[in-house]
Amino acid sequence: MVKTKKPVPDMFEGSVLRLLARLASPIFFGMLFQLLYNITDTIWVSRIDLADPSYVGGTGIIFPFLFLAIALSQGIVVGTSSLVARAIGERNTEVLDKTAESGLAIGVIVAVVMAIPTYIFATQILRLLGAEGDYLVHGLEYLRFIVPAGVLLFVTSTFFGILQGEGMMRYVMIAMIIGTAGNIILDPIFIFPLKLGVRGAALATTVAQGLSMAFILSVFIRRKTQVEVHWRLVNVDWRTIKKILAVGLPQSAGMILMALSFIFFNRVVVSIDPLALTAFALCGRLDQAVLMPIFAIGAALITMIGQNAGRGNFERVREIWRKSLLTATGLVVLTAALMFLLAPRIYPFFSDIDRVVRYAVLQTRIIEFTFVFAAIGILSRSFFQAIGYPFPALIITTSRLLLLAVPAMLLYVYIFDLRIYGVWLGIITGNLLAAGMSALWISRTLKLLQEGKLKTAKT
Repeated sequence: MVKTKKPVPDMFEGSVLRLLARLASPIFFGMLFQLLYNITDTIWVSRIDLADPSYVGGTGIIFPFLFLAIALSQGIVVGTSSLVARAIGERNTEVLDKTAESGLAIGVIVAVVMAIPTYIFATQILRLLGAEGDYLVHGLEYLRFIVPAGVLLFVTSTFFGILQGEGMMRYVMIAMIIGTAGNIILDPIFIFPLKLGVRGAALATTVAQGLSMAFILSVFIRRKTQVEVHWRLVNVDWRTIKKILAVGLPQSAGMILMALSFIFFNRVVVSIDPLALTAFALCGRLDQAVLMPIFAIGAALITMIGQNAGRGNFERVREIWRKSLLTATGLVVLTAALMFLLAPRIYPFFSDIDRVVRYAVLQTRIIEFTFVFAAIGILSRSFFQAIGYPFPALIITTSRLLLLAVPAMLLYVYIFDLRIYGVWLGIITGNLLAAGMSALWISRTLKLLQEGKLKTAKT
């Protein structure tokens, strides 16, 4: 049976900003540690040979494929957390009692379906992503050793979703820190003393992911959560699976289409200048410093809006949306300003090639502040997922990159001959247009909810 627990303080009344800080801060700090890992991992990989960009470029070029795996896992996380949050708001214990095993069944199936074809078609996947020569060699080494980490990620996604839906972000943060700390410690050991090169970087990630999973399992074994894992196949419920997938699949589809967009971007960038691709990969990793506050607030929004919408507290839903967006905007401006100022000092750590550094600094200074517009689209996606309407979220996600940024990039690069500037302007165009569409859609939806003309999806 599901345990009865007190709601998270300030969840249904009280200070929205205090609640937002309580839920978003652990996620932010967990992401901050992950960013620290991304930076240190990139530094160690680059130190294999600073004069050879194929090490960083080879591991970076598989980002769209890794993004695909992350997309599928995030679909499970978001689908589970949305269902749990709304079920808690509705006090639906029947759904909560079957969520864990149903979500785990999805994770295991996805892990098997992803892992086997990846090993079989690894070379073809990397060639599709534009890898050739040494970029292909290093990309293959990294991809083959990172797959087990993906398997563990899929299995633990349900646990993360349950914790997020309940508002127990502290455990999520601890698990992320454990994984990151393990990575940071193991990376240089596996890469250099054990002489595994880029394989060592991937293997370190796999081992660290195992440590993170062990901690998450301990939380559920110790019964710290409202939703318990009974480890019984009879609890795998098809109706619950469909409810998780109803929100999770559009989330995954949107992120997969984003990954497809990155394939277009990679191929255009490498056709302009292979060194620009190395810089593009570096910026993609370090852009997380600006995007982290948005994603942390987005994760908190699913819990806050999901539980309040489940209770019918739509005036509070409106307040949560407004204050979350203002908070995200302020944080993005602050972090973008820091990246703008520090870029010339940051990128030389990752490459000795002047042209790579120049590309990276210029890209950062042109694009970074436009993530304010991306924030509107990202938080809008979380809003619709929280109330159980994932398809507006899918349309917003798809529009920002694939339907807007990619065509704009092709226009700027091949019609106006702006070369790498056209790539950057394409990204800016997608962020700006998607922000306008998202703002109008959210405003209309909030009005319909408060007037009773639109209902949240029932659990």
